[in-house]
Amino acid sequence: MKKVGIRFKRTGKLSFYLTDNDEIKLSDSVVADTEKGEEIGVVAKVVEPEDGEELEKIKRMATDKDFKKQKEMDDKAHEALKFCKEQAKKLELDMKVLTAEYTLDGTKLTIYFVSEDRIDFRELVKIIASKYRARIELRQIGPRDEAKEYPTLGMCGREVCCRTHIENFDPVTIKMAKEQGLQINMSKLSGACGKLMCCLRFEEEIYKENLKQLPKVGEIVKVKGEQDKAKVTSVDILNKMVKVRFNFDSEDEDRYETYPVDKLKWTPKAPKKEEKEDVSDNDDEIVEE
Repeated sequence: MKKVGIRFKRTGKLSFYLTDNDEIKLSDSVVADTEKGEEIGVVAKVVEPEDGEELEKIKRMATDKDFKKQKEMDDKAHEALKFCKEQAKKLELDMKVLTAEYTLDGTKLTIYFVSEDRIDFRELVKIIASKYRARIELRQIGPRDEAKEYPTLGMCGREVCCRTHIENFDPVTIKMAKEQGLQINMSKLSGACGKLMCCLRFEEEIYKENLKQLPKVGEIVKVKGEQDKAKVTSVDILNKMVKVRFNFDSEDEDRYETYPVDKLKWTPKAPKKEEKEDVSDNDDEIVEE
């Protein structure tokens, strides 16, 4: 018996299942039951199950017949998406309908949309359900999830991370930008979704660890081999280098030097308490019929 992690969307979360098929390997396409219904997913991880672990079993390897059925469902979902947009416009609902998807067995149709406000779309759900005779779910998603729907390039020139590898949208804060020594310019710190760029979180841990070993700008330090004290003017966080200013309290000409942190001595100040700043998206809304 093997435990496999299956991804049903390109950057979706892993769902774990059990299988007694020893031939299943990474990148294989399989069919499994989900909370939505029957879906095709790709094996992204294979591990040994824990003792006594109870998980749903994979139904089967995906066949040509399954892929053909999925194509039919995708075409049907495209038709439903067009119909939903037309009806939303007729009902004058302030919403942007993005995508639609059917389960492989055709029992459920999920439609994703964005809106700045909460929308009463119960009438829209009834209209769609009467036409397509399936369980209908309208899901309101946030701007980060919206960005995943388009092949957009980020400021780095590569495709945005949410479409390539990010599974979960962890909170990203202004504090992270400050810790990395970045200028607080929202137009430069914001991604395609209009929110703070997710990549600010990628190196957060190394920046936080290095900052613990560095003096703060404005602190007074003693440099090995120098008699005079100096004031910190800037820090290179990743390289652990510190620029200091000598003669800061005298009429002599200022002298600036750069040193590695291990050449400095100082008494660290007590850290200030800061409020946690969370800008994650938690605005999903679901209505089913």
